[in-house]
Amino acid sequence: MKTLLAADIGGTKTLLQLSYSDGEVIAQQRFDNNAFADFERLLTTFLSSIPANIFPVTSACFAIAAPITGRRVQLTNLPWIIDADKLLADFPIAELELVNDFAAVGHGIGELAEQDLIVLQQGEPQAKSLRAVIGAGTGLGQAIMSPIHKGWRVWSTQGGHTDFAPLDQAQQPLLTKLLAQFEHVSYERVLSGSGLVMLYQFMAEQQGIISDNTLSAEQISEQAMLHAEPLAVKVMQLFIEIYGAQAGNLALTTLPRAGLFIAGGIATKNLALFEQDHFMQSFLAKGRMREVLEQIPVYLINNPEVGLIGARLLAQKALYNV
Repeated sequence: MKTLLAADIGGTKTLLQLSYSDGEVIAQQRFDNNAFADFERLLTTFLSSIPANIFPVTSACFAIAAPITGRRVQLTNLPWIIDADKLLADFPIAELELVNDFAAVGHGIGELAEQDLIVLQQGEPQAKSLRAVIGAGTGLGQAIMSPIHKGWRVWSTQGGHTDFAPLDQAQQPLLTKLLAQFEHVSYERVLSGSGLVMLYQFMAEQQGIISDNTLSAEQISEQAMLHAEPLAVKVMQLFIEIYGAQAGNLALTTLPRAGLFIAGGIATKNLALFEQDHFMQSFLAKGRMREVLEQIPVYLINNPEVGLIGARLLAQKALYNV
């Protein structure tokens, strides 16, 4: 039977799945990228646990957190290079396709079950319109989907690297601080794991709080969810407000009347915070365009494997070309 290898390679973690073409999963594993010097060693670790009679893999698709311009890709937030042709030469894989991670997310959305989606705004869905997806994790991904036949054509973007803009005078010092550190201040500088840590440090400075304890992004969100630290609560509120604003920017740019989808690890780990009003209030705060945005359905994806699902779907589609 033909086999499929799917990978979702992010800046922090990698998900790998080997399955038969009929859907039966042979093996699936999550890896922390920091434990490996390069992707080849990670892939070797995963494949070494697979029985030899399974190989070669018939078709593979690797979703990578980086712009895809060819067969050799440098990750945006990790010093790894993924070389498709070298991987084909070094591993028992017959065919391999590289795609942007949010292109894979876009394909995976169509495979989600109803319970994988949380409705943040019902809107007025138009099935034949565009879709869009945005997701913050190690970086900030965005993609657009256009309807084609009975499915969707996915267009990956680098919209997370557009210029960050303060929402009000209170956020102006944030931009000033970032401009002193970076040549270009993008939304990804703020809407990411490292951005959340930076926001915490910024707000501590603004409030005159001096501390030697530097919390990780995960610790900040945990403290906010538990209401254990007032500063963490305020930081997550600010993060979600900026997130909502950029989601609104994407919605105005694309008018995704078939749905705007929120993906990424930060949203799935902080569902309760995103279901509060801060995200949608900021999303809708576009002056004269508020009524337009009220028509856009907004969904939060509550399935952290949506990118892996999309990569497997693309590996399966590639079987027709093998």
